[in-house]
Amino acid sequence: MALPITHQHTRSMNETSELITRNETDGEPLKKARRLLYVSHFFAQFSEAAWQFALILFLAAFTNYQSLFLISTYGVASGLTIFLLGAQAGRFVDGSNRLFAATFFIWTENLSVVLATILCYLLLHHSSTEEETAVPSSWEEGNFPVGALTPWSLSLLIGIHFWGSVASLLDAGFLVAIERDWVVILSQEVGPKGSPKTQKWLSETNVMMKQIDLSCRIVAPALAGLVLGAFDDSQQPTGGSDLASAALVVGAVNVAALLVEYSCTHRIYHLIPKLAERTHRAPVPFESELPNNKNCRRVGLPSALTIYLNQDVAWAGLGLALLYLNALTFGGLMTGYLAWRGMRLETVGIWRGISAAVGLCGTFVFHFSVNRTTLIHTGMWSILYQFCCISVSFSSLFVKDYLTSTSLLIGGVCCSRVGLWVFDISVTQLMQQYIPAGIRGQVGGTQQSLNAFFQLLSFALALLFPNPKEFHIYVSAGYCAAGIAVVFFAGGIYAKKDALLRADECT
Repeated sequence: MALPITHQHTRSMNETSELITRNETDGEPLKKARRLLYVSHFFAQFSEAAWQFALILFLAAFTNYQSLFLISTYGVASGLTIFLLGAQAGRFVDGSNRLFAATFFIWTENLSVVLATILCYLLLHHSSTEEETAVPSSWEEGNFPVGALTPWSLSLLIGIHFWGSVASLLDAGFLVAIERDWVVILSQEVGPKGSPKTQKWLSETNVMMKQIDLSCRIVAPALAGLVLGAFDDSQQPTGGSDLASAALVVGAVNVAALLVEYSCTHRIYHLIPKLAERTHRAPVPFESELPNNKNCRRVGLPSALTIYLNQDVAWAGLGLALLYLNALTFGGLMTGYLAWRGMRLETVGIWRGISAAVGLCGTFVFHFSVNRTTLIHTGMWSILYQFCCISVSFSSLFVKDYLTSTSLLIGGVCCSRVGLWVFDISVTQLMQQYIPAGIRGQVGGTQQSLNAFFQLLSFALALLFPNPKEFHIYVSAGYCAAGIAVVFFAGGIYAKKDALLRADECT
C-alpha cells in the first residue's frame, strides 16, 4: 500500500519539477531579449546624442559662433520633415513585418548620418580654403563669415540639412517601432495586458530605457565636447575648419552603432515568437468607425490626427508635445546661445551632461512614485514640478547680473529635468496601456509629428530672431507652452482619472 503512494508522490514531484524548469526556461528568452533591447538602445542613443551635439557645433562653427541661423534652419528642416511624415512612418510600422521595419530604420538612419558627416567634413574643410570673391550682403555679413557662403558651401549645407532631416525622421520611426510596439509585445510574455505583472514589467523596462537614454546624453555630449574641443576651442575665427576631421570620427561611431543595433534587433525578433505573428497590415479603424469624430471631420483634420485625438490619453500626449516648444533645454538654441555668451565647448558639454544626470535621477523618482501612487498622479505632480523649475529660469530674464542670471538659467533648466522625464515616462506608459494594438504605430507616429511641430515653432522663432541677444523671446514662448501643458494634463487626464482607471480594468 505504501509503495504506490510513494511512487505517486515521486511522480507528482517530478511533474512539479518539470513545470518549474519549463517556466524558468520559458522566461529565459524574454530576459535575453530585454538585455539585447538595452544594448541596442544604448548604441542607438549614444550615436544619436553624439551626432546631434556635434552637428550643432559644426553648424555654429561655420558661422564662427556668431549666429544661430544655421542651427535654426536645421531645426526647422528636421522638425518639418518629422511633422509631415511622422504619421506615415507610424503607418509603415503598423503595416510591415516588425523585423523588416526595424532593420529598415536602422540601416537607413545610420547611413544617412554617415553621409551627413561626410558633407560636414567637406563644408568645414572648404571654409578654410575659400577666398573672398564678392562683397557680401548685409544679411550674409550678419550670419556668415566674409566669403564663406558660396555655391559650393550652399550645396553642402542643403545636403547636410536633407540627410540630417531624413536621419531624424528615421530615428523617430525606429523609436515608435521599439518603444510603442516591440516593448508592448515583449510585456505580453509576462502576462495579459493590464495585469499588475505586465504594468510592473513595462514600468521597469521604460525606466531602464530612459536611464540608458539619459546616460547617453550625459556621456556622449561630454565626450563629443572634449573631442571637438581638442580640434577647435571656439575662440579662433577659423570657420570651423579645425573641426573637419572630427566630423569623420562621428561618422565612424554611427557605423559601429549600425552593426550592433542590427545584430541585437535581429536576435530579439527570433527570441520572441509573438513578434513574428504580424506579417500583414494590422487592422486600423476607418475614420467613419471612430467615435466622436464629426467635429474633427468638420474642421478637416487628417485621419491620423483624428484617430489620435479620439484616444483617451490624447490630452497627455498634447501636453508632452507642447513641452517641445520650450527652449529652456540644453538643445540647439540654448547650446548656441551659451557658446555665443563665451562659454567654452567643453563647459557646454559638461553642463549638458549634468542636466542629463539630474534627469537620470527622475527615472528613479518615477519608479519610487509609481510604486506608491497611480501613474496619473505621477504625471500630474511631475508636470507641475517642471513648470515651477522653468519659472526660475524664466526669472533670469529680469536679472542683469551675468553670474546670477546664468546661474538661475542653468540651475532651473537642470532641476526641471526631473519633472520632464518623470512626465515623459508617465505619458509613454499611459499610451502603451491605452492605445489599441492596431494603431500603436500610427498614434506613436502622430505623437512624433506633434512633438516636431512644436519644436518647429521654436526654431521658426529663432529664424525670425536669429540674433542670440533675442534669446529671451524663445524663453517666453516656451514658458507659456509649459503652462498650457499643465492645464491640458490637469483638465484632460487628471480630472478624468477615475474613468480611465475603470476603462483600464475592463480591458
